[in-house]
Amino acid sequence: MENTATISPVVQAKTSPTAMPALTGIRFFAIFHIFLFHLWTLYDLDKPEQYGTLMAGFADLPAALVTFLSHGWLSTSFFFLLSGFILAYLYWTPEGGLSTSRNRFWLKRAVRIYPVHLLIMVITLVLMVGHYLQQGMGLFKMISTAVLTLTLTQAWVPQAVPVWSWPTWTLSALIFLYIAMPWLMPRLARLSRRQQWILLASLPAISLIPTIVYAFVVPAGTDPGLSWSIFLGSTPLFWVPHFAAGMLLSRLLGISRFTGFTPSAPTWFAWGDLALLAVIVIGCIPGIEEPLKYFLRHGLVMPLYMVVIVDLARGRGLAARLFSLPGTGFLGETGFSIFIWQNLVMVFCWMSLMINPAAGHYHLAVASIGIIALGIFSTYCIEKPLARKLLRRWLRRDSAPD
Repeated sequence: MENTATISPVVQAKTSPTAMPALTGIRFFAIFHIFLFHLWTLYDLDKPEQYGTLMAGFADLPAALVTFLSHGWLSTSFFFLLSGFILAYLYWTPEGGLSTSRNRFWLKRAVRIYPVHLLIMVITLVLMVGHYLQQGMGLFKMISTAVLTLTLTQAWVPQAVPVWSWPTWTLSALIFLYIAMPWLMPRLARLSRRQQWILLASLPAISLIPTIVYAFVVPAGTDPGLSWSIFLGSTPLFWVPHFAAGMLLSRLLGISRFTGFTPSAPTWFAWGDLALLAVIVIGCIPGIEEPLKYFLRHGLVMPLYMVVIVDLARGRGLAARLFSLPGTGFLGETGFSIFIWQNLVMVFCWMSLMINPAAGHYHLAVASIGIIALGIFSTYCIEKPLARKLLRRWLRRDSAPD
């Protein structure tokens, strides 16, 4: 049985994290995959004729690539699993506690997300209020959904998710997981090693429970309505198994900054390569519809992602080499900003068609390049500098990593 006490500041100061560049690198590609999926959703959406060219660039891509991009929802589960793994690596002590105070842990997460999110939301509100008034949206719905989105609590209310910034439901769920993590740590640590392995093996099945219920309530071929789909896909509680699986994976395999973990010598092949290839193959299969896509997203691909994460963390295999190439880590740090800017980029795509209908043929390329440029600028010129200033102001010197 493990002790749940946190380690002392002296121990913290002696434990610096080992770089795992492949995990940072693949994080960017997973988030970018999700962004391209959102663009494809605009392309596939039933639209008024004047917006018919929105994201028309998808028509020029190979069919297999379009299929893969249309299955960007596969990367959402990887994102939550990876988030639990990385935070467990950084903050979960051998004794089972959090390596810093809860307030410091939460504040460090908040200053990386909320300042940029609030800035973009103010711009979004200015741009969208007039549109929603013209559409006849009620004042109560407009204000309540705005408050929920501003506070990143909209993932708990399906009707609020798509109103102001649909992509940030992911950050809304992540905020809940950040809040829950200090509570999860000691409870998972109290389990014996055997119990932890059993739980880890069970979490993919546990994660599928909401989808199984959904499949019974909404048989294949029927229209559940948008709110039911959002409820299944976005509710933060349903992502706890993925996050906890990432945490347990780090702990059970000793991949922690507190255990002296170092990556293996680079290799040209690992099981993680095959697991990643299997996910890519699944993503290229056309015609994956509800509820199968939910079964894949919410549990069936989780074991494959576990293998991928472990080998990338250890630096083993071709994928680890590719995602560790220079520049991938630089891009990987832009993940929060890319999530936050996505909706505004898509709003500008809609607005550009009002000026020039032919612009839709360039939206895919411009939006893809634009989100990367905005992500880099936002991360390194706004998010990180502002986070450092806020932390210096609100916290005493803290050696725990950001």
